Amino acid sequence: MTQPTLFNPFPGPPPIEAKGKDAIHAVAFRAAVEGADAYHGVRSALRRDGAVVRLGNRFVSLAKYREVAFVSLGHAAVSAAYGAHDALGPLLTQGFVAGPNPLPPEIPFRATKVPPGRPGEPGAAAVLADVLELAGGLGEKDLLLLFVTPGASVSLAAPPPGFDASAWNHWLGTLAVAGATARDQAQVVRALGTGGVGGGVARAVPGADVVSLVVERGDGGVLVGGGPASAVLPAERVEARAVLERLGLLASLPAAARDTLAPDHSLPSGLGPNVRRPVAVSGPSDALRAAGDAISARGFTSRLAAMSIPGRPEAAAATFLDRVDEVVARGLGDGNANTKGIVVFAPTTFEVSEGGDERRDFPAFARAAAARIRRRGMTVGVYQTSALADPPGAAGVVVDAATPGAPVVPRPVPMRSGITDVGCLLVAYAPRETGG
Repeated sequence: MTQPTLFNPFPGPPPIEAKGKDAIHAVAFRAAVEGADAYHGVRSALRRDGAVVRLGNRFVSLAKYREVAFVSLGHAAVSAAYGAHDALGPLLTQGFVAGPNPLPPEIPFRATKVPPGRPGEPGAAAVLADVLELAGGLGEKDLLLLFVTPGASVSLAAPPPGFDASAWNHWLGTLAVAGATARDQAQVVRALGTGGVGGGVARAVPGADVVSLVVERGDGGVLVGGGPASAVLPAERVEARAVLERLGLLASLPAAARDTLAPDHSLPSGLGPNVRRPVAVSGPSDALRAAGDAISARGFTSRLAAMSIPGRPEAAAATFLDRVDEVVARGLGDGNANTKGIVVFAPTTFEVSEGGDERRDFPAFARAAAARIRRRGMTVGVYQTSALADPPGAAGVVVDAATPGAPVVPRPVPMRSGITDVGCLLVAYAPRETGG
């Protein structure tokens, strides 16, 4: 089991024993969120031992630096900033935090709230200007810690040539409508965007060391936030162009933006040796591992349905339930008479872009999942690991089998605030007494 998370996002004490079907979901979800907490990930990656500090995957002498600054962005910005504050304390000379949750007063740095959305939202340009101003004020004897979590691209991805912010925001909205996956959308934002993406933040730093720590949703750390410390490669522009051609959207780009994806288009300068490769400190695997451990410790059998469930909510429900049926049938027939039941997990994003709010897809998933439940006593839940505080609402729902002709009434799962974002967690519970 993981340590209790710094920010307790769950009302009430943790369930000691899972006795009811909803309690089993609560145990799994609580453990998943705590296991993927950005605070713990950053605290593990930043460790001070006397005059030496661990920065991701390397160790350096503190005497090397005059200033240590940080920028923390995205849905888990507050947790990551808190981790840095606890790890380095007075070593931090300046910082800036931008995310959907307010910064606690005990972290004495600048902060601004950034609601969920897409690049080009109102206020994004001001946040980007603050980030680049801080980065540009650092010199060769300084260190910039860049904490990048899903949602960072909302602030970092300025419009490409030919777009203003509003048109950029609207055009990005057409990607999902055309069938783009979450990864497709991230690739396009990284390849087309300007400002802080594609290495833009690191490029603004005049010689300071840049260490980037990332919370990711399963598509790779370089895509989170558009990769503010990773230069775009020619192959990435070719791939983004191919995505838009497949979706039939390449021609919808203004000519100036379309030209930036041409094979012979000159790229911005690369990044120097002072910019380190991003280090992932939290992801879906951490959530799955912690949830599985918590369930196994209580006498249930934990199984993984898939490393990722693709598709929009209805398709994701069909894929997940089909896989759950296979896993449960096999598990209940393996002769393990001691298990109390089987709990099956899988991560998904419902193909929502990294800055979006998956909760609007929960009702569609719940209806589709409830209609496909075939085992007596089975329940299925879907949970948002970020549990965005703005707008407020439940972080998950649990459903039983749907009665023909009756409406599906999901049971909401409360969560107070966001501490991470590794996508959504799907959970199916089949009690032992279902037979097999």
